Amino acid sequence: MNLLTEPHAIKMPYARYSEASRQIAGIEAIDYFFARQFSQLLFSERQESGVNSQVNNIFHCFLALHMSLRAGHSCLPLKEIAGQLLGFASDENGVVSHQGYALPDIKSLTALFNELAIAPDAQQAIIFDGQRLYLRRYYLFEQTLLSYLSAQQNSADHIVIQDEKALAQCINRLFPANNQINDEIDWQKVAVANALNKTFSVIAGGPGTGKTYTVTKLLAALVSLSQAKALKMALVAPTGKAAQRLSESIVQAVAGFSDLLPADILQAIPTNSQTIHRLLGVIPHSPNFIFNQDNKLDLDVLLVDEVSMVDLPLMARLLSALPSRCRVILLGDAQQLPSVAAGSVLADLTPIKQTQYSAENQGYLSRVTQIQHIGRASKNSVDYLTYLTKSRRFDGQGGIGLLANAVINGESEQSWQLLQQAKAHQVPQLAWYDNSRLWLTQLVKQYYLPLQQASSIEQAFDWLSQFRILAATRSGETGVENLNAQVETILQQLSPALQTNTHAAQTGLYHAKPIMILENDYALGLYNGDIGLIWRNNAGHLMAMFEQSADNIQAVLPSRLPQFETVYAMTIHKTQGSEFGHVAIVLPKDPDNQLLSRELLYTGITRAKQQLTIDSHKAVWYQGVERQVIRYSGFQE
Repeated sequence: MNLLTEPHAIKMPYARYSEASRQIAGIEAIDYFFARQFSQLLFSERQESGVNSQVNNIFHCFLALHMSLRAGHSCLPLKEIAGQLLGFASDENGVVSHQGYALPDIKSLTALFNELAIAPDAQQAIIFDGQRLYLRRYYLFEQTLLSYLSAQQNSADHIVIQDEKALAQCINRLFPANNQINDEIDWQKVAVANALNKTFSVIAGGPGTGKTYTVTKLLAALVSLSQAKALKMALVAPTGKAAQRLSESIVQAVAGFSDLLPADILQAIPTNSQTIHRLLGVIPHSPNFIFNQDNKLDLDVLLVDEVSMVDLPLMARLLSALPSRCRVILLGDAQQLPSVAAGSVLADLTPIKQTQYSAENQGYLSRVTQIQHIGRASKNSVDYLTYLTKSRRFDGQGGIGLLANAVINGESEQSWQLLQQAKAHQVPQLAWYDNSRLWLTQLVKQYYLPLQQASSIEQAFDWLSQFRILAATRSGETGVENLNAQVETILQQLSPALQTNTHAAQTGLYHAKPIMILENDYALGLYNGDIGLIWRNNAGHLMAMFEQSADNIQAVLPSRLPQFETVYAMTIHKTQGSEFGHVAIVLPKDPDNQLLSRELLYTGITRAKQQLTIDSHKAVWYQGVERQVIRYSGFQE
């Protein structure tokens, strides 16, 4: 059906987008044209009487569907809009700006969509299933993930049959009894044991809980138990920076295992990680990959780090490309922000907030770890999931750890009081500046001015990792664009060399300028989110330098770089997978900013290892802590 041949076959509720935007708050042009196109497509061949009376409801549901897709949901449950005044808006004085549209109740909407031929097997672009509306591609992505989980949990071979005696010996060698603290459960040991006899496992935990350390021991155990068979293993992360940090963490962990394992085992533990895109094989100008459901990867073990950043389409494509024999291990912090794109994969895979095993799995774990009373036996058990709960970075007593816990638990008053205590210097790990930008000049002097004085590029990268300004938004007074401009203005005032640098004035490039890549360039091996430094080499030329590993720095001509931006400040979303000694978080002035959430604040707070600076109004802070990110999906009942 060519929609353009019958553009007026069905009368739409609004003749044009401007008319719809006056009635419905929060919509964008793409929402309007999406709803218009698919409403026409659905009804253009229906001639029965009364069809036009259905169009208004269908159009507004499709409008709401696309708005939910823009917000990162993979679907739209009808219960979220049924009986609602969609798009109604008024100010604090009660003055109505958008009248909205009154949608019918859930029974009426369900009956309406049941009458339409848009069930999953109808091959329509929009699908109605389980009282949820989907764009077809997201339905298929979700079904791929659900089918994979079902296959792992219900097939007869989802438990990897191993000699439990050999398993116990290997685990106890990796976790010596003399390291046990009192009767406290060693969840790292439990996590390794749990993952060893399953083809799919998730290890979740907050910052400093030792996820990478734990999984390195898991990889060591897999190598030890492989009985001289060389396992084909891959380590991946969603971004280049996260992949680099994964490699560095595993190398560091392996170096500490020399007294636990023989050299040949240590040498066989993989340490090179890559992005998911690189593993799958990018096809230029295509959303598809070289490796897919028809061309499988040759892998025995796949480890995916920072899974909270992985969106639903990418995870579905990754799982589709794996052979059935491949063991999958996922790592991440389920409390962090979900992916920028659609879906919340890690949150969906962690439906419970503490480790709960079935009685059968508890029995296995007790036998191989010699630890009793592991987890809780429950009908809601999730055997593939283990939480690491003891943070080595935040012990629960320091300011950053206390603040992070209060924020993620939605405790706005308690978290604000922690900030007030910090203001009185009662919590030394926090610094509080009461929304005054005087702190910016002070921190630029302390952290960013020395970059220009670094004696080597290695030293400059080390200093750059010590501090970062984080913001919720890109634009506006408190956005990263304005903050970066402010930092550069301060640097020009502090540095005579920059004041007289005509090249910097003409090109925006100068020695020791930090930059972040904004788009992938597979030929150069640079990826969205990679951070580098503009650096004057020995020949006096400015080059873009990127730290590929601890001992490998790549130099690129600035003229060859893909799109990039200054990165003294960056969005909190972009910092996932990174950490800094000191973090300064700048929040918007408007408490109604839709980006504010407890997950956003928690993610920003937990990027700091030693010190944290907060710049926020009280009303903004309360709104952020009290608002929670919820992504709709078919995983939810």
